[in-house]
Amino acid sequence: MENAEKEQILSEIVSTQSLPDCEAVDALWVALTNAVSLMKSASASERDSKGMSALVENFSDEEIKRLLNDGSVDSLVFLDPPLETVLADPDEKPDEDSTMRIIAKIRSSRDSDPRETLINLGEILKRICDKRVHGFKTESGSRDKEILSPTRKILYLLCMLAISKLS
Repeated sequence: MENAEKEQILSEIVSTQSLPDCEAVDALWVALTNAVSLMKSASASERDSKGMSALVENFSDEEIKRLLNDGSVDSLVFLDPPLETVLADPDEKPDEDSTMRIIAKIRSSRDSDPRETLINLGEILKRICDKRVHGFKTESGSRDKEILSPTRKILYLLCMLAISKLS
């Protein structure tokens, strides 16, 4: 991998510091997917569907636990009213992939299965980013801020950790 690509992604991450949360979340998601695509274990075609799994493989258990214990994760998964009320599709059936079940897994499996928890957190971040495209357009709503602010911090932490793993 070229150092220039790593520097470009790092520059994109740093540039988000001056952006409002709604724009920073988008830019950080792009930076994260770009970092994942540069890792050997993930190709560009699978970076969205399997990217988080590939990314998690590069992190130590200690790094994952540190990230999962950041207060921003609690802020996101313990929102009141719950995050799933915003992210769940009205037609979503309660199956293994439902937003409610994924958030419940994050809440309950942080210590027992941190790798799977981080993969589930990645799925929630992806859903927030997808929803951001269709909603969360401004920061005028306090609910948007409650969701986007911790999302921004988690994405920033993931990006910095991912960048540290690029050679």
